[in-house]
Amino acid sequence: MWDSFLVFLGLHPILATLLLIFLGFFLLLLKKRLVLRVLGCVSLCLGIILGTTLHFRWDSFSIHFFKLPNHSFPEKLNVLFVGDSITCEGSRPRGFITKIRSVLPIEHQVVCQKGATSIEILGLLENASLSLDPAFIIAQSGINDFLTGGSKDQVFRSQELLFEKLSTKFPRSKVLFLPIHPLKLANGTISEFSSLAPVNFPVWWQDPPTFEQDSLLADGVHLSAHGHSHLAKAIVNKIFSENS
Repeated sequence: MWDSFLVFLGLHPILATLLLIFLGFFLLLLKKRLVLRVLGCVSLCLGIILGTTLHFRWDSFSIHFFKLPNHSFPEKLNVLFVGDSITCEGSRPRGFITKIRSVLPIEHQVVCQKGATSIEILGLLENASLSLDPAFIIAQSGINDFLTGGSKDQVFRSQELLFEKLSTKFPRSKVLFLPIHPLKLANGTISEFSSLAPVNFPVWWQDPPTFEQDSLLADGVHLSAHGHSHLAKAIVNKIFSENS
């Protein structure tokens, strides 16, 4: 229940913030009852705190001020998200999937597992009960293949197997395979993988040092709120370009 409420805030940050602020101002105008004025002050403070949190910690507003491409869009679009912890976190309140949902009318399903390699994601797909026929599949894998000792060639081969499985299982779907974003390793070096196939998605970050500073958490692997926002905007742009 609590998690659903947080996701709702992520989907509707402007509405939630303004509702509390407007309610606070309304109650403050009712000067006859002290308790209402107190409640008004509380509501106003909560609205300011909520808006500050959503902006600075979740980066939930920027996607709503993002200029959408000027193309027609169907009423509902089925999208399947497949991947590891990056994809799992995408459906959290400040994740890229939640941010996409806040601006696009999509019906979605997520198949993911934290720490999963490309081969393990293949196993998830085999056992998953899918309730939709996706027009788009947003696939993401390879990070854990590399972190568990795989070479870049091995990572590529595993990704290729996953891509082929998705293309075969969903022949009518457009599979968009995300590139592996730059990682900051324990020794302080930054690894880049943008040249790996079967990537058919544009690199959505700037130079790796800037990305590491602005879009990664302290672990050097997972995306920050800003990173999720950047990825969400890139996916929205790609969906529109493929659907135009």
